Amino acid sequence: MASRKPTSVAAPKEQKAAKTKPVKSEGPATEKSSEELVIENFAALSQLVESLSETLDMLVQKAESMAIHIIATEEILAEIVADNGLNLARVNARIRAKIASGSDNINDASRAIDVAAAIASPLPRR
Repeated sequence: MASRKPTSVAAPKEQKAAKTKPVKSEGPATEKSSEELVIENFAALSQLVESLSETLDMLVQKAESMAIHIIATEEILAEIVADNGLNLARVNARIRAKIASGSDNINDASRAIDVAAAIASPLPRR
């Protein structure tokens, strides 16, 4: 009986192998020519470029929107500062602390401090 179990198990494996062989033989019969593959690749690349173009357009629109909001916010802040004054030393200290805590003291706060000074400046801006 022990010999029957391996025999009965081996028979279905042979049958399964026989079923998969015809499927594999159909694959090479349906191979595409190199010209067809090139055309398909160009079509896929064309779709990819179109998708990238749409994504880039969306990102440009978002960047423009961000720039518009930043400009508006800067101008509002400049008016508030002009009317109410500002303790620039306290602002600079806060900027340094925020950048230090957010970057583990890796980034320099100079650029942010320069931007704050430009917003707070009473001189006309470009």
